Amino acid sequence: MMLKAIGGLTAGILISCSVVAQPLTKEAGWEFTLSVNAGYSGGESQFDTDHDNEITNDLNNSGQSNSSVLVYPLGRIQYTLENLNTQFYLGNSREQVSTAKFQYELGMVHQFEDQSKLTVAVFPKLSLFNETWEDPFVTNAKRQTTDQKVGGARIAVDNIFGTGLTFKYAIASSSIDDELSGQSQLSDTSEIALLKRDSLYQRVEVGSSFPISQGVLLKPAFQYTNRNADGDANSYDQYTGQLSLLLFKQRHTLITTINAGVRLYKQENPIFNDKQDLTHAGIFSIYSYQRPFDWQHWSWTMMLGYNQENSDIAFYDSKGVIISTGMVYRY
Repeated sequence: MMLKAIGGLTAGILISCSVVAQPLTKEAGWEFTLSVNAGYSGGESQFDTDHDNEITNDLNNSGQSNSSVLVYPLGRIQYTLENLNTQFYLGNSREQVSTAKFQYELGMVHQFEDQSKLTVAVFPKLSLFNETWEDPFVTNAKRQTTDQKVGGARIAVDNIFGTGLTFKYAIASSSIDDELSGQSQLSDTSEIALLKRDSLYQRVEVGSSFPISQGVLLKPAFQYTNRNADGDANSYDQYTGQLSLLLFKQRHTLITTINAGVRLYKQENPIFNDKQDLTHAGIFSIYSYQRPFDWQHWSWTMMLGYNQENSDIAFYDSKGVIISTGMVYRY
């Protein structure tokens, strides 16, 4: 599936090479970061609303291959109190960006005396960049698009009591403006109801940090995600293992995250008479070079991501890739 998350806002990612956390910022007051990026994305997914994917001849394939050129900005504005321990921000969260999560947030970060760090954030229910099909199962005719709105909140506690342990919890709701799933294939209203996609998502993550050597940090994590959809055929439990490798040397920063897991669905899909259980895997990497050409306040970034999902139902197989580069200005 084409990666929906895009970005490159990596300048100023404050992740320490040791278990001891660094200050939130060097100076109190306002800071502003703007990133302008260009890149390429492509992949296969029946839920990609690209023009070439409007028509599918049958339900036994994962959709048309597609690709596109991307140009996009990201940004963040933040204010840090005089004690340098409390910060308020609007925009992309740096820690989220490093693991390919690019929602716009309104949040607060506070660092305690024991170097624990608390983050609380909300992200509004927007339809921007979240388009889907009214009925994905229409064949031999154009599928019509509709907006999908997603919003929620998250809390994270990093470096708990200075130990390097991390706990994160997120909750989000998703709603489809015009939900017509299955109406082109089914006549039984009870079966159609199983395909409703409005959902409540909850995710819990636990992880840790291990300094390997000077400038090298390893961060393993485990995630559990629950989707409680209006239609039981779309409800699932997902279990994911994640491992991040962070490399720091002078002006260079490289963060690479790999993940893999399984998704287990609650009930059979009535169109396919099977559950869409799947395995998934992905890799996401960001490289940042600070002060290119000795330009103060500037960084150059490059990003590469790939993900793949293999379902028991071919219709739900997907894969996607994104490559991006950009310049970041921080003031």
